[in-house]
Amino acid sequence: RWKRMSGYSALWLPGTDHASIATEAKIVEAMRKEGVSKDDLGREKFLERAWEWKREYGGRITRQLRKLGVSCDWERERFTMDEGCSNAVREVFVKLYNEGKIYRGNRMVNWCPRCNTSISDAEVEYEEQQGHFWHILYPVRETGEMLEIATTRPETRRSPSSATSTPTWKRVRASSRSPLPTTPTTTRSVSAAVCRSSACSPMTVT
Repeated sequence: RWKRMSGYSALWLPGTDHASIATEAKIVEAMRKEGVSKDDLGREKFLERAWEWKREYGGRITRQLRKLGVSCDWERERFTMDEGCSNAVREVFVKLYNEGKIYRGNRMVNWCPRCNTSISDAEVEYEEQQGHFWHILYPVRETGEMLEIATTRPETRRSPSSATSTPTWKRVRASSRSPLPTTPTTTRSVSAAVCRSSACSPMTVT
């Protein structure tokens, strides 16, 4: 407004972006109070509800801006999920993908088990929890004794393929090879060896 009043040819093009996951969470919460689920509605009916929600609550943003006197060209207002914008975004992404400039890679993501989708770091609320050490007994094939290994990941109990120890650890023979333990619930042997380096931890399972 100030630039236009100063004689400049200035344009403020108004536009709003979507917050799909946050919007979905609010809609699902409202539906839950009605005793209705997404599966009950189906995709098309759910999308209708999503657009209704956007018109009601998304419109609040622009109404507040108008009250503040924001001097946008409101006749040209756009929303990222409008058909024109959505098609343009899809076209650009497909073009960049075909040119090898973008690709899908494997990486750690924040997965929401309720929404069944990945979410950004900004949408994650971190919470510290008390951990637990699980002590698992691995039977040693040659001697019959049990080798105890502690882990915070008990679900990996079947996957260890090797065990390493320092030569000062009393339960492992100070030789280049130690007795071979086997993984619990399987008959697969685990390779075990003594590590001569002082940097070794007392027991490492990989």
